[in-house]
Amino acid sequence: MGSASMVVLSVLCFVVLVLILAVIALARQIGILHTRLAPAGALMTTAGPKVGDKAPALSIPDINGKPVAIGAGPSEVGMVKKPQLILFVSPSCPICKDLVPVAKSMARAEKLSLVFGSDGGQLNKHQNYVAKMGLEDYPYVVSLELGMKFEVGKLPYAVLIDQHGVLRSKGLVNSREHLESLVTSMQSGYESIQDYLVKSGSLQEQAS
Repeated sequence: MGSASMVVLSVLCFVVLVLILAVIALARQIGILHTRLAPAGALMTTAGPKVGDKAPALSIPDINGKPVAIGAGPSEVGMVKKPQLILFVSPSCPICKDLVPVAKSMARAEKLSLVFGSDGGQLNKHQNYVAKMGLEDYPYVVSLELGMKFEVGKLPYAVLIDQHGVLRSKGLVNSREHLESLVTSMQSGYESIQDYLVKSGSLQEQAS
């Protein structure tokens, strides 16, 4: 029995060693795959104003009746014009709920003027949404016109306009990475991360 037990123990140790080596090899392959994958930027659409063009200049009242300048619209007296991030959301959108705090944090860190937009629905639902998500300090616009100007088809959707009223980036945003890619695009001068990778040749190199 003692000899048989030793054989079984040796076999088990060998199996465990093989499993450890397999896990290490798998982790290494995952790491290599991760480095080769291009970063995922916002899912830019072709509809609506083109990146690099002047964004629509609008003045639309928020849910409290205060006018909100969109694009190259006039800024408040004494206020320094900042890049403007418009995040289109809906009280019934589950992904939007996760992105709202991300957008608020990013706007503070990147010194962006953050505006929330929605294309309609019952006003009291939006008011409850503003209170629930802590958006009282941000303009919240309920406007069909705003969504139509940027041809927003799906949510959550975001556009980033620089301080001169030029549309710098836009697209569907389903994660923090997508939102951050909008700012990266504006700072780099490329339309998107994918645009940068293609023009720099990195995307072809990764594909090969």
